[in-house]
Amino acid sequence: MVNPIQTQVLDLIEERLALISVANGYYSTLERIERARLQPFKNRDMPAITYYSIGDTLDKNITNGVSVRVMNVVVEYYDLTRDEIFIDLANKLSSDIMIALERTVANPTVADAVSSRLGGKVGGLEVLTITPAAGSGQAPYCGSVVVLEITYRVARQDPFTLID
Repeated sequence: MVNPIQTQVLDLIEERLALISVANGYYSTLERIERARLQPFKNRDMPAITYYSIGDTLDKNITNGVSVRVMNVVVEYYDLTRDEIFIDLANKLSSDIMIALERTVANPTVADAVSSRLGGKVGGLEVLTITPAAGSGQAPYCGSVVVLEITYRVARQDPFTLID
């Protein structure tokens, strides 16, 4: 059976986030990525990303049984830091997220051409908020929490197929 639309959109996001590496021109190299991780990452896992949907709502119904829907997704990117100013590292992490979301698996580097709207699969992808996060203690971490708004179209009778 085909995955629901929301899972398909999350898969498109994961494909792009997995591109984050210094070799591809990003500030960091992602060590681990997990969808909706419930437990904090361990030091050896970082830099690490968890991402998850925080809701999917109907925006409007348009002609021919097509619905425009909006899904909000949170992407949390964490890394360890002792030497770098935490807000500077948080900004680098959020930059890596935003750039990766605008590339494709075939063209993954920062220098590659932009591919907007998750390769044209969705109607829109906007970054709503970027919030720095910091921890302390023996293994201080820093992170960036990015909230995305993804707009997509789907036939009301077929909730398994994105309409371009």
